[in-house]
Amino acid sequence: MTEMTMEAMPKKGVTGTTLKIIAIVAMFIDHFAAIFLECYLNEMTLRYPEAIGNPAELMKHPGLMYGSLIMLVMRAIGRFGFPIFAFLLVEGFMHTRSVKKYALNLGIFALISELPFNLGFARSLFYVHYQNVFFTLLLGLLCLWCISELGEKRQWSPKLVPLYYVAGAILGAIVGFELSEAGLFSMFTTILYGNQLIVTGIGAVIGLIVMAVLGAKYDAAAKNRFTFTVLPIAVFAAIAYFLKTDYADFGVITIVIMYLLRNSRKKAFGWGCGLLTLMSPLEAFAFLMMIPISKYNGERGKKMNKYFFYAFYPVHIGLIYLLTLLVGFTTFSLGL
Repeated sequence: MTEMTMEAMPKKGVTGTTLKIIAIVAMFIDHFAAIFLECYLNEMTLRYPEAIGNPAELMKHPGLMYGSLIMLVMRAIGRFGFPIFAFLLVEGFMHTRSVKKYALNLGIFALISELPFNLGFARSLFYVHYQNVFFTLLLGLLCLWCISELGEKRQWSPKLVPLYYVAGAILGAIVGFELSEAGLFSMFTTILYGNQLIVTGIGAVIGLIVMAVLGAKYDAAAKNRFTFTVLPIAVFAAIAYFLKTDYADFGVITIVIMYLLRNSRKKAFGWGCGLLTLMSPLEAFAFLMMIPISKYNGERGKKMNKYFFYAFYPVHIGLIYLLTLLVGFTTFSLGL
């Protein structure tokens, strides 16, 4: 076998295309459960209210009894999707020739996807209280670009070093706020929910103290890199939170974590899944995707039209909604 032939052979392992296929299949299963099955179960609950909380009556309606279990399994499988998309976004950011074009594609499909997303998840054509995941991915991408340009490439004046301590307080506040929002600590957050501002403030103080202690080891350049890494995280996570995008601030921070730990893909993916599990214990199923991620060979794989993966999101949500509407399990509203 010649040297040229050996170089032309594809590497063994899982390619980017394979990961995308896993992600969209998981996403379809999740959305079918979240739209069709949930509407079906709501309809069955209205028809047979006596079955709720009554095991004897519930046994008479197997569709209602097993439907909830099936939906839970499908939603668990659906947890595979977002962390893979976040991982691939980081890979795409590091290899793209044009971040501007990448962001434009995400932005366009975010707008295209919003109407079917609203219909599928809110039964309304216009719904401002929950935005689709393309917005989260777009904000994550813009955050990575700012971190790269401002925190990694640009050299800032030593006069800006005092901002390092502000950034430390902001990072602590972010950690405190995210922990107060974390579903994994639901009992803890229930107790402290009314004092969320206090928890965030405590986090800010701890963050300031920790970074002040660690700051003795850092020179001015390192402190400025820290500052202009934290500030974009705070800005774009806040935007995602207030826009109420899918996965919101947790989604943006997951993307950032995977980027900052990019030198070890398994570690990056694992920490990202860990953060998502804080948000919701069900997200722990995403750790199963450590298996294909550990086999990822860094190659794009079989070339497929990239717009297929972009278009799959709004198209499959729209089709699931139409099916649900046709069988009478959901409704339509303009939402104006």
